[in-house]
Amino acid sequence: MRTNRLAFRGAPAPGGAASVAGVPIRLLGECRIGTGTSEVALQYRKGWAVLAYLAVERGRRHPRTRLAALLWPDLDERAALTNLRQVLSNLNRTVATAVGDGVLQVDRESVRLCPAASAGLFDIDLIDAAGANGTDGALDRRAAAWLADAGALLEGMGFDGCGEFDEWLVECRAWLAQRLTAARERMRDAAAAAADWRTAVALAQQLVAQDPWDEGHQRALMRILAEKGEPDLALACYRKLVHRLQGDLGEMPLRETSELAERIRCACQRRSAPRLRRTVGAAQLLSLGA
Repeated sequence: MRTNRLAFRGAPAPGGAASVAGVPIRLLGECRIGTGTSEVALQYRKGWAVLAYLAVERGRRHPRTRLAALLWPDLDERAALTNLRQVLSNLNRTVATAVGDGVLQVDRESVRLCPAASAGLFDIDLIDAAGANGTDGALDRRAAAWLADAGALLEGMGFDGCGEFDEWLVECRAWLAQRLTAARERMRDAAAAAADWRTAVALAQQLVAQDPWDEGHQRALMRILAEKGEPDLALACYRKLVHRLQGDLGEMPLRETSELAERIRCACQRRSAPRLRRTVGAAQLLSLGA
């Protein structure tokens, strides 16, 4: 199934990165509708499937018969439509309670999210804004925390017997994971530029953990640790990478990575040389005075 990504990309996201942390509808990781004391629960698990599908495939109406066949493929059309009607009724009430009326547009034939009313309500809408404006030193730490915790689309949910929907979900999870990675890279670099080392290191380590073979992530972590004043940790990361590549693939890191490690090592030696000379000088004075 082809995802209607152009419609998703065209969804406006008012408020920019600063509104990411307070977004009222979360589909990445632990799914939630509402914030704080206004959080409300969906009655049906497939309500999340409908909501995620409508949020990603935004900008057009979806026939009820199509949604029913997608989520209840083993039922006859009448029974599937009955189930869909119950799910939509609960979904519409829940969303209206949390964020107001007019988000879902439901009629006898079709369903869609209102493009204007739903803009900026979903965490997936705001991925591209995260970290985009942080290089001016005003790092949005709430957005950084959200990025660090954001998980997969409908994380932990599976829909047995819904082969076509599961195929769609796998594709969307991979696509959104790529966008989250890009957002984490931007936020990592913004945090480093703002000398927010705790945030920069956390995001850099997360990126390395999710793809330890990506040497670009490895180099970014090494640079951040070196700039933070911990070159020994940066070189330890390099040694760990060398060990992994040699053990698993019988290869060495890319030249760019090795050259970065050598620059960090040389800088380390230059900084330690004056201390070494002072130590030797003091030792000689002590021996002379003995």
